[in-house]
Amino acid sequence: MRARAWLGAILPTILAACGGGATPTSDTLHLALINDPILNPVLAPDVGSVLVNKVIFPGLVRPDERLRPEPDLAESWTASPDGKVYTFKLRHGVKWHDGAPFTAADVRFTFERILDPKSGSLLWSDFSVIDRIETPDSLTARFILRTPFAAFLTLLGYNAGIIPEHAFAGRPIVDDAEFNRRRPIGTGAFRVVDAVPGSSLTLEANPDYYGARPRLRRVVFKLVPDASAQVAQLRAGELDLVTLEPASLPGVKGAPGIVIREATVPQHYYVAFNQRQALFKPPAVRRALDLAVNRRAIVDGVLKGSADLPVGTIPVALADWFDDSLPRISYDTSRALALLAGAGWRRDRAGLLRNAAGAPFRFTLLVDKGNPSREQAALAVLQDLKAVGVDASLRNLEFAALVRDCLQPGRYDAILIWWTTPPDPDQYSYYASGQINNNVAWSNSRADSLLKAGRGETDTVRRRAIYRAFQALEQEDPPVMVLYYPREIQAMSAHLSGVPPLGIRDALRHIETFTLR
Repeated sequence: MRARAWLGAILPTILAACGGGATPTSDTLHLALINDPILNPVLAPDVGSVLVNKVIFPGLVRPDERLRPEPDLAESWTASPDGKVYTFKLRHGVKWHDGAPFTAADVRFTFERILDPKSGSLLWSDFSVIDRIETPDSLTARFILRTPFAAFLTLLGYNAGIIPEHAFAGRPIVDDAEFNRRRPIGTGAFRVVDAVPGSSLTLEANPDYYGARPRLRRVVFKLVPDASAQVAQLRAGELDLVTLEPASLPGVKGAPGIVIREATVPQHYYVAFNQRQALFKPPAVRRALDLAVNRRAIVDGVLKGSADLPVGTIPVALADWFDDSLPRISYDTSRALALLAGAGWRRDRAGLLRNAAGAPFRFTLLVDKGNPSREQAALAVLQDLKAVGVDASLRNLEFAALVRDCLQPGRYDAILIWWTTPPDPDQYSYYASGQINNNVAWSNSRADSLLKAGRGETDTVRRRAIYRAFQALEQEDPPVMVLYYPREIQAMSAHLSGVPPLGIRDALRHIETFTLR
């Protein structure tokens, strides 16, 4: 992916709206991607893939406008009193895009692939609590969990789209390039009709969709990795909806035919320090780096105020779980230097940090190309760290290469990146020791205990106390350098309506309501 954690709804703020744009000539929606997608929700963790897969592959449930689970492929469900058995009744008459019937066997197949180490699915951590899936009949799927799991329903509606068993014919899902790159088979409101690597992905309305009839004829996802190019194409009418970085806002604010709104989303932007390296293992060092960065300057200067200052990895959007009594991470270079000195790092005459052997405190910070806010934030982090004697350099990479070649295999020093997490405080899969999404290799036994306990606690009061303890622990042993909690700025054509007041990831689960007029 938890919905109880929200303020009740994501409330968009309409900042500007003018209707002077040209009348659309088609009912084709154009959206931007920053990387070529993998068209398989079991395999694809990156942002481009997730956006497309939300449209192609529904889950058993989906988030409503208050981010609470509502029926999707499942028409209803029940949970056992002990919270360990969930039984889903599936919709009648659902068809895959190739006309084959959707059944409980597809549900079982999907989650067995998620749990199969050979798949390498990053969803494994979310669903490792599953002991087995039973299918008493073709329209009933029963999940038996090893332990109670408070976030289970929310996670089912987050990234866990269902894939078809019959499409793979016994082949490993990772080997099917035709399905994963060109011709996926889903049950969603739109189906893929054309895939041009490095260019675009075209979807058409699914005439057999089980839900409300889609109001659009086509959806085209265009590969536009550069944020400035996205803005230019929005203004030119070549894109209908983009999420903006604050630096891009002046380019569209007040522009004819463009509407701007904000959505609070469960994201945290951070610098990942690779704790496989001895340089970043000591908590005191990471705490010192935390103190050396002026986040207020980044939020005010780079993000133009469209972000909140952090406490830890649980974002302020999760109002019921965020511990507002804890102090925001402070900016204190004197304390940072004292912590570094205690860890064996002192500045030489030139002001450069060195250890007892004379080696400099040196690393390379990676950031993706084409996004001015992230690039400027990375520069600001670098300047602040250099001010306390860190010898850091910056390297820009294409987003896909940064994730594929550096982040996932753990071949990096530091990366400025972000997580969009489910609307629940459960961060076990992101920060518990050994979990596949814990790409910084953070390891803290107390955090492991808290995160495990939080997963299984269904009492809200006790669960809240667990996550408050986790947030307090993070301030002493930060898993990552959390920089800010952004607010999603959405810029869209004034001719586009029917978009739920949600972050774009969750809104795309309701794409059948999108309308161009």
